[in-house]
Amino acid sequence: MGFDSFKRASPIIALQFFRVLSVSLMSSGSGSTLKCRVSQQKWNVSSLAQSSVIFPKFDKFSLVGVNGSFPLVHFFSTKTRLEKLLIYDSVMHEVQIPTTLESLLITRSHTRQLIIENTDKRYRYAMHTLVLVDNELSDLPRIDQLVHLKSFSIANNLLEKINLTEFGGLNELESVDLSSNRICEIVIEAVNLLSLHKLDLSQNKLKRLPQNLGQLESLETLVLHHNKLEYIEMSHLNGLTKVKVLDLRSNNLLIGSLAPVLLPALEILRLESCRLHQLDMHGIETPKLKKLHLEDNKLEYVEAFFEDVYQGAGMELFGDRNPWNCNWLQDKHPRVKFVVQQDRQTCRRFVKNVCCAGSDYATERKADRRLQVVQEQNRMIYKVLEDQQDKLRVTGGNCEIMGNRLSKIESTLGEIISLVKMMAVKIDAMK
Repeated sequence: MGFDSFKRASPIIALQFFRVLSVSLMSSGSGSTLKCRVSQQKWNVSSLAQSSVIFPKFDKFSLVGVNGSFPLVHFFSTKTRLEKLLIYDSVMHEVQIPTTLESLLITRSHTRQLIIENTDKRYRYAMHTLVLVDNELSDLPRIDQLVHLKSFSIANNLLEKINLTEFGGLNELESVDLSSNRICEIVIEAVNLLSLHKLDLSQNKLKRLPQNLGQLESLETLVLHHNKLEYIEMSHLNGLTKVKVLDLRSNNLLIGSLAPVLLPALEILRLESCRLHQLDMHGIETPKLKKLHLEDNKLEYVEAFFEDVYQGAGMELFGDRNPWNCNWLQDKHPRVKFVVQQDRQTCRRFVKNVCCAGSDYATERKADRRLQVVQEQNRMIYKVLEDQQDKLRVTGGNCEIMGNRLSKIESTLGEIISLVKMMAVKIDAMK
């Protein structure tokens, strides 16, 4: 695109340096370095010819208040090396990026499409950081070509479904932030993200944990707070042997497990404000748990907590604003420390410095919650069986088709054999 076309597309463009820049020029005589200090500048390039725009050498550049699609590839291809580009407070529905760029941030720019198309196989994208926050993206950009990408954030956009296979081949990817979208479905199939340490899915519309989470073997932090989660099948977390932080707070949760669960590296489990009436940790082993956050729930006790869950040297339990059962507190593990933060004046009774109410377990209510967990588990089992039945129907249909084809082939072979016999008889008669 020529610069005249560029001027027509973007009548007023502010190109602004964020910080004081240094330009180093080597003198030919003494070998000394001349440093020119260039203070913060704004250039209105719409009135300049392209050939007259002379840039100093810089590594960080920003576009502010751009109105229209800006031809980044063509504009920066003839300029000195650019490593970091920031675009914000603009209207740029479409952005195409150059291969040399290492870091790109686009925010509050109404961006709907990010074009990543490199047809020249001699060059690979150098980008390691991509931030696309507060835009209007409804689909993931094709980031599979960004083979050096380490950090990716597409928070606060319009995404509804994510298929992590689209991240395939990004072996250096360490952090993915998909928070504050409209995501209601996550698909994880045959994903091999060897370096992914953090996945943020908070503030979305997920109702279930995505299956095959255990494929994300390198994950250390999983953030799922402020979703629509109703039931957590803990066995879906098996395989996350390195996860240290699991954040499930602010969901309306039931928690259960159809199989034994082992989270050998888990240190922080956050379940605040989950409307928990019952929490059964039987069969869920977290031997390195250091902090358990249970604030703002309806818990009287935690089942099987001391027997199976806690085996470490010391753990802090944050349990404010729960109606803890006094009898349960009497048997509290000696190495579990309740962290008390609430106003002590509002409490009438304490056991081991923890506010508690009553001595009898509310068995009927707990049984009701257990029934809900069992119902959720039955729904899951039914769905799995239904999926398997559908697959069998498809397989059976395929088998029926193959059977019909084989029958036709057999019939055709029979006709051919009959013809061969007739030909043999005619040949014998001719002799």
